[in-house]
Amino acid sequence: MVNEELALSPTSLSLETAKSCVIISTESSISIYDLYTNQRRLLILILLSLAGIVLPFSDTVYLPALAEIEHDLHASTVLVDYTISAYLISAGIAGFLWGPLSDRFGRKIILIVTFILFLAFTIVCALARTIAVLLVFRSLQGAVICASFVVGQSAVVDIYPPEKIGFAMGLFLVPLLVGPIIGPFIGGILSSVFGWRSTFIALGIMTIIATLMIFFFVPETHPHLVFQRLSRKLQKNSADKNTKAALNIRETDIIMKPRFIPPWRSLIFLFDMTLIPHIALCNSNFSILFLLFTDMSNRLTEKPYLLSPFSIGLCYIPTGIGSLTGSLCGGWISDWSAKRFPRAIEGRLIFNLIGSFLCPFGLLLCGWSFHFNLHLAGPLIGSTLFCFGETFMFTSTSAFATIKKPTMAGTILALISSIGFLSSGIGIIVIIPLFKILKFGYLFSILAAIVFLLICISGMVIIFQIRKSNLTTTHSNIMKTTPSSHALIDQSKDIIPIQFF
Repeated sequence: MVNEELALSPTSLSLETAKSCVIISTESSISIYDLYTNQRRLLILILLSLAGIVLPFSDTVYLPALAEIEHDLHASTVLVDYTISAYLISAGIAGFLWGPLSDRFGRKIILIVTFILFLAFTIVCALARTIAVLLVFRSLQGAVICASFVVGQSAVVDIYPPEKIGFAMGLFLVPLLVGPIIGPFIGGILSSVFGWRSTFIALGIMTIIATLMIFFFVPETHPHLVFQRLSRKLQKNSADKNTKAALNIRETDIIMKPRFIPPWRSLIFLFDMTLIPHIALCNSNFSILFLLFTDMSNRLTEKPYLLSPFSIGLCYIPTGIGSLTGSLCGGWISDWSAKRFPRAIEGRLIFNLIGSFLCPFGLLLCGWSFHFNLHLAGPLIGSTLFCFGETFMFTSTSAFATIKKPTMAGTILALISSIGFLSSGIGIIVIIPLFKILKFGYLFSILAAIVFLLICISGMVIIFQIRKSNLTTTHSNIMKTTPSSHALIDQSKDIIPIQFF
């Protein structure tokens, strides 16, 4: 292992670490993950997480002010709600692109470019005078800011080994899940005091800070680009210029030369039956999460609740805490489960899938509480349980997918997030009008039944894969302990005949 006391600058890897990996003999090799100390990995993870908080903050910061936007821009409730769905649909479509682009050009440059574009679009949203302008530039905001989630996750996968990726993913999602807590809360305060436009001004300030953090303190993490940079440094500092210095990295399968994979190529994963059930479950919950947040904002302004924007912001705190707790617990449980069931990658999903049963239960509690106009505690408890179950499963599924397809981490994470954003945006357009027809209780019951069915399908796939892996391992062990006829013949050639005199 690399010495943990190696001093690493904020923008480069340790040359001493690389020198220890120079090929001198066939025995000198190192893991690509050992190029980072534990402290360095944690620092990069924290910075990526903090920068990524812009995404959920942008999602939720103006939810408490939807009624105010409707009045100020003389727009209908449906059109104001469409600014949310347009944002999500654009994020879903563009998300297919950012993953492959980061696989080709690197993580850092994509993050910086998208944050700068997002800042420009945010300024226009703050100055919007019509609902059409707000609708268009909210769409553009979603198209670029989704890169902070997709590319940020890819960078985390670059620096953490598979046995620690569950914990890392859980920690990465913490600020992303704090956003739903502080977003509506801060948005409610700003909207009540300064008006809804101040929420976009605050969003712009956060974007500037995130851009500066990425530019000055986060290095490029793409394995191949890191490998090439260190190789050049070693060659440049080599005492013998005629000797070619090289790094002997064990994970040669994940340091292949960057290449752009067409976005539509990632759709092939939708036909992988070992992946699609888990992706479908996570994205269904993700879509319902945005539907729940949007519905809560509208419902809490009606009788019998009649809450102010500030009070509505406070109501999102329990759901945010549920998401935060679910992410941290889900990452830890995922890594623990992977060690308990090491023969199959699906083993890390078992306990997280069990925890996801909180999602349909929470939906039923929230929906019927709103349906019968029960005390506010009912929908808040239900939505909190749902948020816990959603992130509890999402964390482990992201880790599972990247471990299963390590060479296409950015592409597959882009697929997961893109489908989630697309289904969320379409869901808001299609389902919100149904609330007037089916009412809350019945509609939330249908959604709960869909989630329950997907959990059962995902569970059957996990059981099948684990049994299949156990049978394969057993067969392999039998073959190893039973010598083949060819092996017996080869061994007989080595027998030295004994001569008797």
